Parts: sequence; structure tokens; C-alpha cells
Amino acid sequence: MILKAENLTKSFKNGKKEHIVLNSIDFEVKEGEIFSILGPNGAGKTTLIKLMTKLLNPNNGSIYYKGKNIAKIGEKYYKEIGCVLEGNRNTYWFLSSLENIFYFGRLYGLKDGYIKKKGYELLEFFELIDDKDKKVGQFSLGMQQKLSIIISLIHQPKILFLDEPTLGLDVVSKLDIIDKLKQLSKNEGVTIILTSHQMDVIEKTADRVLLLKDSKIHFLDTIDKLKSMYSKNKYLLKIEGDFTKKQIDKYFDGLTIGNHTRNESYTEIEFYTDYCTMQQNFLKSMINDGIKITEFFKIETDLEEIIYMFLKNQGDGQNI
Repeated sequence: MILKAENLTKSFKNGKKEHIVLNSIDFEVKEGEIFSILGPNGAGKTTLIKLMTKLLNPNNGSIYYKGKNIAKIGEKYYKEIGCVLEGNRNTYWFLSSLENIFYFGRLYGLKDGYIKKKGYELLEFFELIDDKDKKVGQFSLGMQQKLSIIISLIHQPKILFLDEPTLGLDVVSKLDIIDKLKQLSKNEGVTIILTSHQMDVIEKTADRVLLLKDSKIHFLDTIDKLKSMYSKNKYLLKIEGDFTKKQIDKYFDGLTIGNHTRNESYTEIEFYTDYCTMQQNFLKSMINDGIKITEFFKIETDLEEIIYMFLKNQGDGQNI
């Protein structure tokens, strides 16, 4: 365990009203893992990041870094963490990437020899070495984000906080950053705590996810665990030729039907069932009736749909 929150509460005043963003939450982050914070807009994700980075102070509760209260560690804590916040210009555009690295490295009190060695190493790792002397204002958004992460790593922090690290990036830049984050966690042992609305990013990176809603934690475990709780047994059946509504009602009686497409060439039907024997019975019946099945497979429920079901169920008052 590298980070621990106990009874953490944060509220903001809006006139005479007090809005509770986080209400007595508890959790632990394991060293070297990629830990993702998820939730709807306004759930408190960015607020939680700011509490863990000491940009905000809690109303109640404490956060511990390696067993020590971060409120009592002082400025030394900032040498242990790196942070890239969403929507902030984290670099100086009139400076080159290397000049930015030296500027921020010196703010950490690092010596120029170390900054140059580590800076070149990180530029190489993030594939920006050929652009070390280029002004950051000429960089693409993906290159700017890479440089921001480089700067946040220059002092070799134990924890890296990232708020929407791939927002607005093209597919290539996004996948590249995902790959680099996984390497940092696996090979360098850097603990990464991130937020993102992009479920593919979470699915490709996170070891565990924390789901926030209505100021509380409703889930904290692996993505596989979440999927096992909310995945539906969803299947797609493709049949040669047009399949009438009467036939659908006959063969799929008792099953939940999803999307279906009909034309003269083929019919595609999505359906849900938890029972293998039911599948076998109606498929056998169709084959015996001379219906030609060209495709049949299970559809993997994606994380975005699972999160949607989670939030919907939470709205109905259910807990997980």
C-alpha cells in the first residue's frame, strides 16, 4: 500500500448551501498499480485527485503516503508525486521541450547534469528526442501531452497523477500514451492514478477501478470483477434470408431480443440468455426446420455499457 484515504470528506459552500462532494470515503492504492477513478460528471473525481496532490485540503479525514499523513509531510511530499491536470497548460509554449524540462527540473532543485541525462532518457522513451529543440507551441496536442508527462516524471516520482491524460488526442497518440503508461507501471514500478471518460483507456490500462457516485464509493475492484457482475450473456445470430416477425416470435419465445436487422439477403438478431440448454433447444429447432444459420457468437459487453448499467442501478438505489 502506497496511498491510503481514511474517512475522507470534502464539501464546498455555495452561498448558504453546502455541497458535499466526497462523504467519508476510504480506500487504498497499491504500489506500482494503475488505479483508475471513474464516475459521472460532478462525482468528485478531479476533487479527489486535488486532495491526493494537496492542491485542496479535506474538511475531514486524512490521506496517508507510505503510512505518513500527507498533511504532516510538508513540501517533501511534492518530490514524491507528479501530476498532469486536465485543461491546464502544463508547459511554456515559447520554450523548446528541452528548455521546459530544464526549467521545471530546476524548480525541483535538480542539478543540470541529472536533468540532461534523465531528460534525454524520457524524451527517448516518449519518442520526442528528435523534437527536443522545437518550440512547444509547434507541437501537436499529443506531443504536448507527452511532454507534460515527461516533466511530471523528471524528478522520478513514486506516484503519477493524471487527469484525463488522453482527452482530445488522435488514436495513434492515445494508444502510444497508453503503452507508455503500462510500461512505466510494469517496468519502473510507478504507481499511476488516473481519471478518464474514455472507457477504452481504462480497459487497456487499469489494474483496479474506483467508481464514485453521489459522494460515495460504490465499487472498488478489478475491471474483470465489475464485468462479471454486470456483463450480460448477449449473442448474435445471423440467418440466411429474410426472417419474419412471426418466425422471431416463434423461435425466440422467452428470450430478450435486442437489435435486429432484416433484409432479403440475411437477418441479424441480438438476444440475451443465461441458459445454455435454451440456446441449444431453439438452435436445434431452427436447424431441423431447414433454417440456415451462417453465424452465431457471443458479444462481449463493453466497459462503457457496463458502467452505464452500474450508474443506472445506483440511481435505482441498488448497491454493489
